[in-house]
Amino acid sequence: MGFGGARPWEAIGRYRRYWLSTFIVLPACGAGLTLDQVLTDRLPFWLELPTLIIFVLLFAWISAGFWTALVGFVLLMRGRADTTPGSPELHLAEPRLQSRVAVLMPIYNEEVERVAAGLQATYKSIQKTGALAHFEFFLLSDTRDPAIWLREELVWSALCESLDAFGRIHYRRRPINNKAKSGNVADFCRRWGKGYEYMVVLDADSVMNGETLYRMLEMMEGNPQVGIIQTQPVAVNRETLYARLQQFAQHLYGPIFSVGLRFWQLGDGHYIGHNAMLRIAPFSQYCALPVLPGRAPLGGPLLSHDFVEAALMAKSGWEVWFVPSLSGSYEEVPPTLIDDLKRDRRWAQGNLQHLRLLAGEGLRPAHRFLFVNGAMSFLAAPLWGLFLILGALGSLHWANTASDGSVITPLDWDWLVSPMPFWLFGMTAILLLSPKFMAVLWALRQRGRKEQFGGAFHLVIGMFLESIFSILMAPIRMAFHSQFVIQTLMGRGVGWGAQVRGDQETSWRDALRYFGWCSALGLILAGILYPFLGAWHFAWLVPILGGLASAVPLAAWTSRPALGRWTQRHHLFVIPEEVHVPPELQSLSADRMAYMPHIEGDPFVQVVVDPRFNAIHTALQRNRTAAWPRAAKLCHKALEEGPQGLSNRERNILLTDRNSMLALHRAVWSTADRTRLAAWGLQSEAQVLSDA
Repeated sequence: MGFGGARPWEAIGRYRRYWLSTFIVLPACGAGLTLDQVLTDRLPFWLELPTLIIFVLLFAWISAGFWTALVGFVLLMRGRADTTPGSPELHLAEPRLQSRVAVLMPIYNEEVERVAAGLQATYKSIQKTGALAHFEFFLLSDTRDPAIWLREELVWSALCESLDAFGRIHYRRRPINNKAKSGNVADFCRRWGKGYEYMVVLDADSVMNGETLYRMLEMMEGNPQVGIIQTQPVAVNRETLYARLQQFAQHLYGPIFSVGLRFWQLGDGHYIGHNAMLRIAPFSQYCALPVLPGRAPLGGPLLSHDFVEAALMAKSGWEVWFVPSLSGSYEEVPPTLIDDLKRDRRWAQGNLQHLRLLAGEGLRPAHRFLFVNGAMSFLAAPLWGLFLILGALGSLHWANTASDGSVITPLDWDWLVSPMPFWLFGMTAILLLSPKFMAVLWALRQRGRKEQFGGAFHLVIGMFLESIFSILMAPIRMAFHSQFVIQTLMGRGVGWGAQVRGDQETSWRDALRYFGWCSALGLILAGILYPFLGAWHFAWLVPILGGLASAVPLAAWTSRPALGRWTQRHHLFVIPEEVHVPPELQSLSADRMAYMPHIEGDPFVQVVVDPRFNAIHTALQRNRTAAWPRAAKLCHKALEEGPQGLSNRERNILLTDRNSMLALHRAVWSTADRTRLAAWGLQSEAQVLSDA
């Protein structure tokens, strides 16, 4: 059961969130009243009211980010960590001998060599701490492609052999991958969870430092009321220009937002689904995901599970802490704009589903706010778009009608003397851009910090270039996020698929196919609006229309690894892990090559024919008595028609049954039919029979 009663940080958290709410609501209302003075008597009521409502909502939303960044900036400049009473960093305990941690890496059709290299880096890092006895590793596969599945088994075997880790690194593939990653983790908890007290959940591209993992274990041991400890993973290892921009922004701006977020959240923290340590018993007992009533996409199974699991853990009385001071937690970002937007499409559906949980009984206010904030990260896009449309309509009305109702001539600009529009624009720009300047100022003031970004000059230039890129990207994201929200509300769902992990380029054809409509929209709107709005009003829309119009070339150019490497050579968008490469990241490339399995041709053929590969595979399978009649027919079909006669589904049926694979292996090697031997790649054996 959870821990009830008052906790030392709760009163502090309520006090801080009270002031955060005040800082968000009052300025937003004040800005709304100011805009109302500008719009009164200049716009009809049907245009004025929705403009004001949307403006206040958006102003409040960006205010939350500004105040979070400001608090983080102040704390970092003072050089003080937020050590609120009850913080897990204050209570460390040496792990008991029986404390066991399962490190889980769920995978789905991944580049298995990269998975193995990352897992090895984490394993070796823990080994260096001398705490390996507390940790075991699990590769939990949901892979459906039989060729990738078989490569996983070979690479797992090679990894265990290389590290002498048989019995410490485990591999399992689920026959049915229901509920994706969350279902995979839940399946582990049901089958093996009772043998471990804690689990660390990783993504397929995650790497973690051993000292960090051991420190998390010490926090868990010293704080029995804590259910989840979440680190702040930082992005590394990408070469495309798009990814390097994302990495640079995260490393430069991320610390002030992370420290500020921790200041507001305290023990009501968030969980992002990976690079975190969880207490298995309460997670298994309380964090089963609900199935929403109604049809997908807004009903049915939850697409995004992590925020909900944190909310359920906290609802049950357990604390959830975000600890940004824990370094040595790494991940990789999508390499291209296309891949990033594909991920956003899934997140949009999942975050909108969270709104249906707001009325759930017993949820803590902080987690309700996280649900709203997560949904707003996508709902803000159509709201911005609607605000711009209303603004364009207002400009058309405003530019042709004076406050007394008379028509303004083209040279009559007296209505522009009011400074209020400029003041509102300036305030909005400050809220959006000042966190960037705060982050740069902190980096320049910290000893050695600016050198981690290539020096002061390259740091400042990189910030300005990244800001220009962000301004151009904002309307593109607005257009796509609006599309995602509309698609979800109209009942068009999406599922989780395999993610792109390596660097890759976007061809001009693909860029035109994905973003052609966006560029066309920008150009068409520019052509339509300029004659009606005139140069002055049109100038305010240039960043938006320019960003839309440049969508195709931006998507293509920023996907180029060559451009990313050029910026690295010229010390632009440098991140600390490139200046001083951590040991966990140094060996990734070499280790990835070390685990390239030697498979020639069809992996299914190899697992049937190769005795060692067949032994590895069958040792990982079960005897499925119920499936044997059908599997026996498929064995006969495979012998008669050869491996090319089997579909992927039929191959999977055979591969999941131990007896079938053993029988097929013996049958192929026992046949005296030269044609069959040749079909299974045994040409030399077939030639021996032919000569005989």
